[in-house]
Amino acid sequence: MNISAFLIGAATAFFAIFSLHILFWNRHRTRFQTVLGIIMAVWAVWCAKDLVTTFPGMYREDVLRWIFIIDGWSALSYMVFIHEVVTPGWTSWRRLGLSALPFLAFTVGYAVWPSTEVVYAYAAFLWCYAWVIVIVGWVKMQRYLRYVRREYSNIDRTDVLWLRPVFLFSIVGQLAWLFVSLYASVVADIVYYLSIILLWLLVLHYSWRFRPLKIEKDSALEADCGGCAEPATGLFLSDAGSENVGMTLSPPLPCGKLERVVEEQRLYLHPDLTLQELAVALNTNRTYVSNYLSQVVGLTFYDYINQLRIKLSAIPLVTEHPEYTFEYVASQSGFASMSTFRRAFAKYTGKTPSQYVAEMSQKRTPRLQ
Repeated sequence: MNISAFLIGAATAFFAIFSLHILFWNRHRTRFQTVLGIIMAVWAVWCAKDLVTTFPGMYREDVLRWIFIIDGWSALSYMVFIHEVVTPGWTSWRRLGLSALPFLAFTVGYAVWPSTEVVYAYAAFLWCYAWVIVIVGWVKMQRYLRYVRREYSNIDRTDVLWLRPVFLFSIVGQLAWLFVSLYASVVADIVYYLSIILLWLLVLHYSWRFRPLKIEKDSALEADCGGCAEPATGLFLSDAGSENVGMTLSPPLPCGKLERVVEEQRLYLHPDLTLQELAVALNTNRTYVSNYLSQVVGLTFYDYINQLRIKLSAIPLVTEHPEYTFEYVASQSGFASMSTFRRAFAKYTGKTPSQYVAEMSQKRTPRLQ
């Protein structure tokens, strides 16, 4: 019980410190960080209430059941967090109020009829609710990933792939919480408090520099219907009048023009190049450019630009100047981070930068007779 009390206090302090840091000491915080700070503050209060179970004679069934009822409301914090990541600006008082109605109904129901049946019905509801959050969040995450890769060449601070381990950890954590709530024991409580601290440490680690992008309505529609927001009436035209492969552009985008403009003007070296900027350079619509890349080139904008950065800049640099550091090569090639550079290099060459340079060195060195 002493260990349990210590972990409850540690969890309360953990959430309180981060909420204070985000909400009061970070003056240049984003909306997403503000929401995260409020979630941390709510969790600090949730953990603090559990201290009542450490008082003499308070670790009993009726108290634990009420704690279970109140803890169930924490599912709202997961829902808000995930939606703010993949659908920035989603949270409003109206939506939050509507989402809280089922929890309010169960809380009032248990107050009126404090029975085991209500507790198990609530547990079943929470289990289903958690899976809805995970499934909806996963679908929206995939849509968000398609969007940022279609629109941006630098997604280091906007990528949401880190949500995948968070989803996994959340599922495991919710299972642990459900078990602890229905079959209370001090040992199970210890495991639960450790798991929520680790879960939110993981979230804070990945989301500290995260900057969510607001998905525009037309882009969201494109993502939902596979890039068909505008009617497909014709095709991409080649200089020689090749066969139709997509939709008519206005003005037409000849096959090869995009590649020629990007390579001749070395647009791929711009770290923050966007699809909109490329469309302006081509004097056309970004939707048409996106469809051209997906239907003709077979790549997303993100993958296409990073491939050019490796092919036309990084490989020549490491080949001709093996003395250059990889950090210098990455920055000169238009990459905003080393992690993205390494991933793109391995994806294009099948080797890490170090392996590639080592193989090049071996080819240059004549074999001793």
